[in-house]
Amino acid sequence: MQKLNEICSCESKANSETEFVGIRCEKSKEDGALETSIIFPLGYFKDDSTLRELPEEELRECVVNLFTVLSDPLLQEQIHQDSSISTFAEEHGESGFPMVSYLNVIRNFLDFGYLDEKEILYKKGANGKISWERTIKAMQPVITEDAQNLVYLDFIARKVSYNEDTLITQVHKFCVHDALVKLGFLFGIEPSEEPLLDFDYDLFCNAIHSKLAKTFNDRDLRLLADLARIVEYLAGHRTEDGKIANDFYFGVNTFAPVWEAMVDKIFGKLPQGVAKDKFNPHCEWDLSSGARGYENPNYAMRPDTIMWDEEGHRLYVLDAKYYKFGMTGSAADLPSSGSICKQIAYAEYVETHWKTILGVDSIATPSASPQNDTLPKPIYNAFLLPYCFDADNLNLPPDDGFETRPCKMRFIGFCHGNWKNLDAMPGEDDYRPYHRIAGVLLDVRSVMENYGAFGEAQKTLATCILREITNLSE
Repeated sequence: MQKLNEICSCESKANSETEFVGIRCEKSKEDGALETSIIFPLGYFKDDSTLRELPEEELRECVVNLFTVLSDPLLQEQIHQDSSISTFAEEHGESGFPMVSYLNVIRNFLDFGYLDEKEILYKKGANGKISWERTIKAMQPVITEDAQNLVYLDFIARKVSYNEDTLITQVHKFCVHDALVKLGFLFGIEPSEEPLLDFDYDLFCNAIHSKLAKTFNDRDLRLLADLARIVEYLAGHRTEDGKIANDFYFGVNTFAPVWEAMVDKIFGKLPQGVAKDKFNPHCEWDLSSGARGYENPNYAMRPDTIMWDEEGHRLYVLDAKYYKFGMTGSAADLPSSGSICKQIAYAEYVETHWKTILGVDSIATPSASPQNDTLPKPIYNAFLLPYCFDADNLNLPPDDGFETRPCKMRFIGFCHGNWKNLDAMPGEDDYRPYHRIAGVLLDVRSVMENYGAFGEAQKTLATCILREITNLSE
């Protein structure tokens, strides 16, 4: 059996268009044998040697966490279609691998065994649970000598009869075997019982649909749905001679869209009733002919994440960058001038169109002065980059107190454009806090394990940015 620490590794690059993250099982170019590899995103572990020293149980939890993130439908909805979860498989002429269904089938098998057809029988004198309702109706009781009690000497018992040879059981066995061949190493299990049936799409589908029509147990319904997904996948993944191929892929060509989606899920918070596309700047041409050239909305600039602090009436424009500065500490691996210019443009757009975007009249303001009614509240900018908390990179700034929270953070500094007035102080006309863009590192592993912990992470990030902006003004 394959050992997890022998097939797992870390991605070596970030901001790459070709670096795969996920699991792939493919034929070796040398001897044609199947080789399985699991690749984690950059920053999940310090390095490959650290990964291989982990206890297998901990590493197994990390692998399941990786698969959970890559198969999360809420994240997939936010990932641009050109970088979707199924892209890698589609490029190899395959349908998307139903990872969740495969894992569910294995877990269900370990907990409950095979799906069996069963028939409920009621028989006189049978071993089993007594059915008192049927016993009272069908059996004659005996009266005791003192005429005080009725005693039943014969009973009607409920007995469950299982038919191990039914078609649906064999279909289940086939799918369990296939799942264990592909992913059994995750659970420390090797496939043992060979299926009796060869794959037959029509036969398998008919058996599943027939069982669905007479099943009302929620657990069995979920299992049958998973079996149906696996059968559909296998139907499109056969060799030239009609046999099931054991090679498969599940992952993404580049992890950047997944990183952006997780960051947006954690920190994204819009004012009530405001759509995210309201924050998108647009461009258009005014032609000399008098015509106007409108930009296609699909090509508009789009900020990654907007975080609205309702209590403090502050707005944060956040950009998730899957760059490797957190691993190298090299300035060459930081966002470039193009990204910096876009961040400033996003904030300026919000400032200029504040009332249109947020509807100031419906938002309570800290002050009733006319100036505060027309000007936006503070707007802040930040880049959010990955790093590994356990790496102890000497090129990074020291721990600043934010690494004990969910989604461990570390502030690294500010960037700015030299055409902006950075000497202005709070209260002066030219002062804009968003002219300085904060750089904040997020620990990859804690993000992937806690990307549902919204509130506390948002407060921590806001505190981190505000503290550093305040320090600059003092």
